[in-house]
Amino acid sequence: MVVIVAFLIIMPIAGASNIIQINNNKEISTMESSTYNFTHAVLAEYATTTSCPYCPTASNQLWSIYNSEDYDFYFVTLVGNENYKVVDRIKELEVESVPDVYFDGGYIQKTGAQQSEQIYRSAIVQSGEREVHDFDIDVDVTWKGSSKLKISITVQNNELEEYEGHLRVYIVEPESRWNDADKNPYHFGVLAIPIDKSIALTKGNVRPLGETYTFSKTWVGSLAGFGDITKDNIMVIAALFDTDKDYIIEVAAAEPTSTIRNLIEFLLSRPIVNLFKSFRELGILPYLLKLI
Repeated sequence: MVVIVAFLIIMPIAGASNIIQINNNKEISTMESSTYNFTHAVLAEYATTTSCPYCPTASNQLWSIYNSEDYDFYFVTLVGNENYKVVDRIKELEVESVPDVYFDGGYIQKTGAQQSEQIYRSAIVQSGEREVHDFDIDVDVTWKGSSKLKISITVQNNELEEYEGHLRVYIVEPESRWNDADKNPYHFGVLAIPIDKSIALTKGNVRPLGETYTFSKTWVGSLAGFGDITKDNIMVIAALFDTDKDYIIEVAAAEPTSTIRNLIEFLLSRPIVNLFKSFRELGILPYLLKLI
């Protein structure tokens, strides 16, 4: 299969590079916002290319805001000319030029290089203070080794009404393998969107269009062309969108834990009287007895 992603860069007036063709053949602690009354975490989807001369400014501003921890805020970087797996999302957002930043799925859109990060900060505040349906999202990621991630997403509807939404899950590298036009690495570069599905939500339950209650995915980086990912430089960000305007209503993220750590946490949560039973069930009692 030949994948062609063609971009034409011209000298724009507004500090943006035009894209004339895109052809695709194919749990982190929530950051506190003490100043603002956010109803949900905000996600910015940042479309860019490695050759865009105006994009390093946008990259630096978004990274600066994220590091400030001033808001309940995340962002992902869609590097369209390097990863064809994100081109479908770029098309959905109807990107025509880069840099292009979509806050909460396009509730606010900022195209071109901005004079200061305050433009983005204002967009985050306006997005975060929107009235949205009340949901909770929990993300659990386990590092299984050999570039394999086990991803589990739990969504809780906290309101009486039923609700239909769309769940997108982004696998990102906090320090991206791709560099911007200034030769600096992007941040939160999207490798894949392994869960991208409509869901029907009722109070206390989440059912993916009538299926059983579960959102889980085992993602193997090597099969997706990313066999060199590392546990210390990978993150999963989950966002729930409404189906009306495709605006975000909640976001959560997590870094992977190891299988050994999960085992230790499980054993420590067990009462002392049940530890030996747990050891026997897990098949490790004989090994422990040899150590005595």
